[in-house]
Amino acid sequence: MKFLLIQLRRIGDVLMTTPSIRLLRESFPEAELTFMTEAPADQVLRNNPFLDEILLYRKAQTISESISFIRKLRKRQFDCVIDFFGNPRSALTTRFSAAPIRIGFSFRGRSWAYTHPVKISTEVTYAAQDKAQLLEELGIYANDFGLNFFAEEEDKEYAARLFGQLGIKDSDFVVTLSPVSRQPYKVWPAERFAVIADWLVQKHQAKILFLFGPGEEHFIDAVREAMKQKALPDYDIPSLTETLAILNKVDLHLGNDNGPRHFAVAGGTPTLAVFGRPWAVNWTPPEDAQHCTLEYDPGCKNKCTYPECKLECLHGVTVEAVQAELETMIKTYC
Repeated sequence: MKFLLIQLRRIGDVLMTTPSIRLLRESFPEAELTFMTEAPADQVLRNNPFLDEILLYRKAQTISESISFIRKLRKRQFDCVIDFFGNPRSALTTRFSAAPIRIGFSFRGRSWAYTHPVKISTEVTYAAQDKAQLLEELGIYANDFGLNFFAEEEDKEYAARLFGQLGIKDSDFVVTLSPVSRQPYKVWPAERFAVIADWLVQKHQAKILFLFGPGEEHFIDAVREAMKQKALPDYDIPSLTETLAILNKVDLHLGNDNGPRHFAVAGGTPTLAVFGRPWAVNWTPPEDAQHCTLEYDPGCKNKCTYPECKLECLHGVTVEAVQAELETMIKTYC
């Protein structure tokens, strides 16, 4: 049986499909599993042993390019397409794939694309759990939502070299800090991260290692400028798998709701994430106490008016609350 799995765009969303990939492989060990996604999210799947192929999607610039893409897809003769994304592009791709089984969420105006439209749950649950609902149409019921992201030996060697260059010893208490996000409603104030970083250095002798991607350097600069203590120096931006290898070597991860936090979850490193607009439960594995969150609901998270608001949800998370949560985590997990 030939499966095409579709999840476009963001890295975190692609990671949330990895439990479903694993479950499909366990249920159909002889099947051919192809995953369609976009760069750079394809990096989180490159070493995934449960996939046979990664199909890189590039947005067509002309109608003829779109037709050519669909023709090539139809020639693959997929038996089942599962659309984890559910936007107009992925729905159209699913519909015109000619697969006899097409599964996706029944978002408004898109049910026609699927032979098996799935009603969206009104319950607020972990994103990986939401996506795994689609597998129930194949008789697969999930109860393990652990994320899969794999570093290669060369990534581990890179992380070891980096730690050596930065003077990090095996006995050091290392905390990665990722105060970044492309979404303003996810960015906790830089000056508050600076206070927390100073406190970690002074009270716990922590080594603070910043994590960031291309175009995100200004977030790090803002925190550094507000800090009184010294953090570890910056370094060349690593690949996604190298970032995973870094996270696998540290004691604790702190940051916004972003990709590095999901990497740390996948790698088993304890995390504390500050949440703004999104509900923390959507992006936090259930029943996994080492992955902690802090959020504040000023009464409008269910009826968010962003960007008209003043992001009270973010500003309502205090420095004192983060310090208290970190203190408990350090005593318990570090």
